[in-house]
Amino acid sequence: MVGNGDVGESNRMILALVLAATLLPEPARPVHDQIGGGSRPFSIESKILGQTRHVLVHVPASFGKSAPSRRYPTIVVFDGEWMQRYAVTASDFLAEEGQIPESVVVSIENTDDFEGRVHDLTPPGLSISGSGLNEGGDLFLDFIEKELFPALDAQFRTSAPRTLIGTSSGGILVTWAAATRETFRFALALDGPTRFGDAFLVKKLMQRASANRAPVRYASIDVRFGWTDEAWKSLAAAAPPSWLLYREKLTHETHTSMQFVGTYLGLRELFRDYSIVAVPETAPTTSILPPYEKLAVAYGAPVIPPAPLLRRVVDDLLMEGRGAMAHATFDTLVSGYGEPGDAKELRTKIAEIEKQPPPTETVEGLLATPFPSPDDVRDYLGEWEGEQWINEVDKHRFTLRLAVKDGKVAGTIVHRPEPNVEFTQEVQYLKVTKDGLTFGAMNGMRPRGMLMHEGIRDGDTLRGEIRFGGINFIRPEGMPDRKSLFVMRKKTG
Repeated sequence: MVGNGDVGESNRMILALVLAATLLPEPARPVHDQIGGGSRPFSIESKILGQTRHVLVHVPASFGKSAPSRRYPTIVVFDGEWMQRYAVTASDFLAEEGQIPESVVVSIENTDDFEGRVHDLTPPGLSISGSGLNEGGDLFLDFIEKELFPALDAQFRTSAPRTLIGTSSGGILVTWAAATRETFRFALALDGPTRFGDAFLVKKLMQRASANRAPVRYASIDVRFGWTDEAWKSLAAAAPPSWLLYREKLTHETHTSMQFVGTYLGLRELFRDYSIVAVPETAPTTSILPPYEKLAVAYGAPVIPPAPLLRRVVDDLLMEGRGAMAHATFDTLVSGYGEPGDAKELRTKIAEIEKQPPPTETVEGLLATPFPSPDDVRDYLGEWEGEQWINEVDKHRFTLRLAVKDGKVAGTIVHRPEPNVEFTQEVQYLKVTKDGLTFGAMNGMRPRGMLMHEGIRDGDTLRGEIRFGGINFIRPEGMPDRKSLFVMRKKTG
């Protein structure tokens, strides 16, 4: 049994190790990086490993422009001397497109000998390539957690979430870390064998799934090795709801050619709920950013929404007349990514909108408007066929269908922009007016307003204008100022 004095001494020893770990630049050492370069070589003296280890550090585009308080997720890659180029290229591109957070990418290079790589990347209890059962995988992870991460946090403003990427034997240690360590919540194994040692790794990860501890995100991109279908189904069945699992088996790739596409796909899937692609096109602007605050629970730290999404939200809020919210979102953009090129113009627009009274019509208000009762809308139930257009050339046919379901009024709009092409929208706004009927649905693209069809009835004919509801639509420069019109007739028989 360990006494309190021993625990205190152990903590002091760990603290001493942390304080001693510093990343020292190695400007003369060549770097095999992505096209265009950008990574910098460093060395770190590890007392845990008893070695000087070489690492490559790549910071994202905003690193020199963001606020000093801005911290970045950390991606750690094994086999750094050749994996860095894949990880950096995939990470930078995905971040630029708003699919993953901007991250600091750190690749750890191997020692010179094959046995050293096997020793570092093999967890205790498993034999790989004739190794013993007491290799140094856990010690290597200790080095990353207790020496490398504190040095990165101090020198490069890194933080959670911590992602591990490893290929082949590196995928073995990634899977082991996902099964045994709380620090690494995101894990990407690239063709990492899981069948060795009587499915040793499978059993370890299953044990963690059954324990239902901190959230885990684990992706396995396979070509030759990886998981069996049966083992993966068992893991998926055992995993708690807080876990995110993804597996894909690549075709037309080999064990040595799949690293870039595997890294790209794996990172994209691990961060799928961060991606700008996950934001519904029909969502009101005010509902877009709050979900990013909730990601801190699963990620282990707050994350800043993608730069292109923040910029879109600023523009959309300005169109909606929400100056204060646009101001706060602009501040987040500047703090996280630096000032955009048109910062001066944006500040002027924001100041102008902030002076205006709050909007009297909002998208949220339109969506919350109750539908009329079946009795109130009785004369409009059924199908209405017609056309809508911006000018006489751009006409396309569409249908409005209104019916009573389970005692409530519901409707759909069927658009037919081209012959043999149609898409359907749910009616989200419906109101009977003294002159006719107004119905609407979200635009489905930017701007995030509601397309309101305001019709005046003349017998079985409904005609009128279409406008953006809930926003102050400002036409792009050069766009003709033409009204959108529609006409439709009620089908009989």
